[in-house]
Amino acid sequence: TAATKARGNQTQGYRGVDVTNLTSSWRSGLALCALIHRHRPELIDFDSLNEEDVAGNNQLAFDVAEREFSIQPVTTGKEMAARAEPDKLLMVLYLSRFFEAFRKSSLNKHGQSYSQLCGNE
Repeated sequence: TAATKARGNQTQGYRGVDVTNLTSSWRSGLALCALIHRHRPELIDFDSLNEEDVAGNNQLAFDVAEREFSIQPVTTGKEMAARAEPDKLLMVLYLSRFFEAFRKSSLNKHGQSYSQLCGNE
């Protein structure tokens, strides 16, 4: 889908991240950390993350998103690790909050449009 493609563009090139859907692609927490790192690299040391630490990666992303962007988590890192894949509707809701936050900050700081941010000019 277009939404998956836009999110994939934002995480392209990150180790261990291949966004092809709105469920299992996000389970390890690396894609969420990559999404944050793409926009605010000072917030997450992506190179230090361990792909196997599903709970820790997710909790880091949830904590940073809440603290820095006021995005309330929809679950916990431990719950993400316990499931085979995250709930699709929860991920759509959660990711839409990121893109709204990034769209606003991008317009405010850089004058870029949302479509430019996602590479869909």
